[in-house]
Amino acid sequence: MSVLPRQLSRCQQIRFIRLSQSSLGSLMAIALWLLPNGKLLLAQEPVPPPTVLETIRTTGLLKIAVREDAVPLGYRDLNNDWSGICLDFAAILKRQVITKIQQPAILVKLFKSTLFNRFDLVNDQVVYLECGPNSIRQDLTYDNITFSQPFLWTGTQFLIRAADKQRINPNGSLAGLKIGVLRYTTNEKLIQERYPEATIQIFQGATGRLRGIQALRQERIDAFASDGILLLGEALSQNLAIGQDYLIVPPIPLNCEQYGLILPRQDPQWIELINQTLALPETQRLKQKWLGPIFPQVQKVINYCQNPTEAPPNP
Repeated sequence: MSVLPRQLSRCQQIRFIRLSQSSLGSLMAIALWLLPNGKLLLAQEPVPPPTVLETIRTTGLLKIAVREDAVPLGYRDLNNDWSGICLDFAAILKRQVITKIQQPAILVKLFKSTLFNRFDLVNDQVVYLECGPNSIRQDLTYDNITFSQPFLWTGTQFLIRAADKQRINPNGSLAGLKIGVLRYTTNEKLIQERYPEATIQIFQGATGRLRGIQALRQERIDAFASDGILLLGEALSQNLAIGQDYLIVPPIPLNCEQYGLILPRQDPQWIELINQTLALPETQRLKQKWLGPIFPQVQKVINYCQNPTEAPPNP
């Protein structure tokens, strides 16, 4: 520790010294004030928290939250293993982080996220990112939340039985029809505002989308509304014959949503690395890999949402 010289005047001089704090693993700045009564007052300067990359270098853990109910982004397969675009992205990101921090190896630790905890997991620093169907929004009240650059575009559409095509017109009022939707989603808000004469059937929880589509199959509801890419993914996982027994309508979604990864706001270095990883050709090819036969339909929606003036209106 530095020693104050004997010739200190009584004016309030500030001396900064550096004290090694082994318990914190960093250096802290301490301010010393000489008060008029001759006593010293110590005040500790705030120390910035370690960055995500610094923490990963120290712990060797890359902590990521992924959904279990969002085919094809993140879901449990028939063997109960996590699968989807987000899992492949985690593997790509792992390699990028290893290169960035110059470590021989790190481990990816996965956490389950839901509609209810996805923002808290990042805001409370439990994980370093959350990957799922997260619409980029400006109305969040969290202090430490931001989004990556968009990695996917989609929008609200309906899954209906093909036999009901003539009586379900998304351009009409849908009066008297029973529409299923997930609680606490942008789809719920849109459907309630746009179709006030329809009967809204709420589904919620990790299996909400699955149960909603099952309700459609059992004719307990007339349509199920969700983001088009999630409808396609869940329908295919339930072996529905899209284009034959079931349809996604309208062809062009009612709105457009940009999906972004949920990230900590206060770490620009981490945000930059995530956006660079999203832009890699290897990452861009994941959509085609996982969407397979439905990729052209999804790409049509992506093209529309990126250039809405160039697409024809819904019939």
